Amino acid sequence: MKKLLIMAALSTSIQAAPLINYQVIDGDTVHGYVDNEYVKIRLNCIDAPETNPSTQPYSPEATQTLSDLLSFGSVDFESTGKDIYGRETGYLHVNGYNINQEMVIRGAAWNYEYYCGSEFELEQEFAYYYGLGLWSNTDAIDPYCFRKNLDYDYCYYNPENNLILDN
Repeated sequence: MKKLLIMAALSTSIQAAPLINYQVIDGDTVHGYVDNEYVKIRLNCIDAPETNPSTQPYSPEATQTLSDLLSFGSVDFESTGKDIYGRETGYLHVNGYNINQEMVIRGAAWNYEYYCGSEFELEQEFAYYYGLGLWSNTDAIDPYCFRKNLDYDYCYYNPENNLILDN
């Protein structure tokens, strides 16, 4: 019975497929081919500084960080579904490393709390405390707020004050 349960669990696990001929669009978006199909991929559970329509501070650096991380080996894509815009969502892996997680650890992206809760919250706290990447700017604003042109207390991260930095 135990063998059947283990085999059933293994057979339902998400499989990663190679991503080839890809192009990094920004810090959380990559386009490329998976199983000979062209896909637009939105990295799950992270939100990187915006490039369009206007450039958010640290956006070029976030895009470069993603590009650099993907250059260390073959890239695998683990799909989690599609977003409301029809893009594939999921995780990228290089040599066994979760690139989504690595982007947050390096301070190149935020934990995307709106969709994933605390998925990479500890990684974000680490980057914040060490002033890595976008956290070298004490006024770093959540990309969601930047997109919506919002300036509320919850748009500024501070783990010591319930994730809110008072203005």
